[in-house]
Amino acid sequence: MKHAEHLLIGRRSARFCNMESILFFAQSITSFAYDPLFVVIGASGVILALTICAVWLSSQTNFIKAFFFSSISAVVIVTTLYIVLGTVQLVRSSSTGGPVHWHADFRAFRCGEELDLIDPSGFSNKEGTQTVHEHGDKRIHIEGIPEEETIASLKNFIRAVGGTLSHDAMSFPTQHGDTLMKNGDMCVDEEGFLQVFLWKTKNGEAVQSKLESFPEYIISPEVFVPPGDCIIFEFDVPKPYTEHICEQYEIAESNGDINIKIPSS
Repeated sequence: MKHAEHLLIGRRSARFCNMESILFFAQSITSFAYDPLFVVIGASGVILALTICAVWLSSQTNFIKAFFFSSISAVVIVTTLYIVLGTVQLVRSSSTGGPVHWHADFRAFRCGEELDLIDPSGFSNKEGTQTVHEHGDKRIHIEGIPEEETIASLKNFIRAVGGTLSHDAMSFPTQHGDTLMKNGDMCVDEEGFLQVFLWKTKNGEAVQSKLESFPEYIISPEVFVPPGDCIIFEFDVPKPYTEHICEQYEIAESNGDINIKIPSS
C-alpha cells in the first residue's frame, strides 16, 4: 500500500516538476516587468519551485538530484548577471552618470492658505515612486539612477505624487482631495494665477526669483537644503515676489549659515 502511495505521489510530482511547468511558472512571474526587483521575485519563485520538486523527488536517481541542483545554481547565476549588467547599463545610459540623492523643499498656497500634500499611506513611507517621492516632510526626494534629468522636474514630481502641473493650472492632492488651481479662477474678489517662486542659495546668500517655465524646472543637484532649492507654489493675484519661504531656510539663517535677501518691490 505504501509503495502504491509513493508511486502515485511520484507521478503527480513528475507532472508538476517538469521543465515545461517550471518555465511557464517563471515566465508568468517575470513577463510583466523587467525591473530588477520583479526579476528577483520571479527568480525566488523559480528557486522555491525547484526546491520543492527536489524534495518531492528526493528518492529518484542521482541524475535527477544533480539536475535540480544545477538548475537552482543556473537561476542564481543568471539573475545575478542580469542585475549586475542591467545596473551597469543603467549607469552608462543615465544622464547623471550614476546614483543621485537630491532634495528640494517646497510649500504650496491657494489664496494665502497653505496646502498640505497627501500623506503616505499603507506600508510605504513615501508618496510617489521609488525615484521621485515625498515622505510627508514637504521635501522633493530624487533618489536612485534617473535615466533623464527631466525626472527631477517640478512637473514630474507633482505627477509622481498624484497631481498635475502645467503653465496655467495645477492639481494638488491633499488629505481632503485634489485642490485644482487654474488661471482665471477667483481668489477672493480678484482673478488668481498660478505662480512659482524659487529660493536659491549661492555663496551663503539666499535669493528669490520668479520662475517662468516652472513645470520644466529641474531642482538643483543638492543633498542638503539649503543649499538645495526652496520651491513656493502659489495661486494668488499676480505678484513680483512671495513673502513665503521654506522652514529649513529660516533655520539656516537663524544658525548663521545663510543670509536671506528679502526682495524689494
